[in-house]
Amino acid sequence: MQVLSNSLKLARVVGTRMILLNSNNQLLSSLTQFSSSPLSSLQFQLRTKSSSGRHRAAIATADVCDSNAALLVNGDLRALDPIFKIYGQRLAFSGPIVTVKVFEDNVLVRQLLETEGNGRVLVIDGGGSTRCAVVGGNLAQWAHDMAWAGIIVNGCIRDVDEINACDIGVRALGSNPLKSNKKAVGDKHVPVRIAGTLIHDGEWLYADSDGILISKTELSV
Repeated sequence: MQVLSNSLKLARVVGTRMILLNSNNQLLSSLTQFSSSPLSSLQFQLRTKSSSGRHRAAIATADVCDSNAALLVNGDLRALDPIFKIYGQRLAFSGPIVTVKVFEDNVLVRQLLETEGNGRVLVIDGGGSTRCAVVGGNLAQWAHDMAWAGIIVNGCIRDVDEINACDIGVRALGSNPLKSNKKAVGDKHVPVRIAGTLIHDGEWLYADSDGILISKTELSV
């Protein structure tokens, strides 16, 4: 699309990280300017749309870090170690965190993804196991339909092509075609330690191509 190409060129010229897109990565009819400052500091917001019709700004993680140095120092804002691979069509996403702790068993994962997501992000501590997958294509599609913003998996996924065709943000250690157990063993809404960071249910997650941030509260730039 020529208009999208031109907008991307404009974004590079002005040094911005964000343009206004819908959930299908299509350029919306208008662009929102943050500031009346000169062109060199013009910024645009990247927005994602959930199935419920709600939009949430996907803030660039680099901008979040630059604007919240004090929070980084006191630990209220933390960056996960860069161990995750990127899957799904939604490269940038954010939302309140729901945690679940399992090991090679995805029954509790399914139970949570079958509830209304309301723009939340499911953080799955799979113990770092790469011996089987705890999220597959069907669960990713279900998460999209139930308006979850994204899924973080400290473990593996499968059905990669299906997940990559789905409008949801997914991060995982890798992929494995083996399915998980179905014993419903694990814990929901508990603190989990993933990628060097302790994460609590109800905190906020911000993810884009640069990485993943965890914040005690909702942030803006």
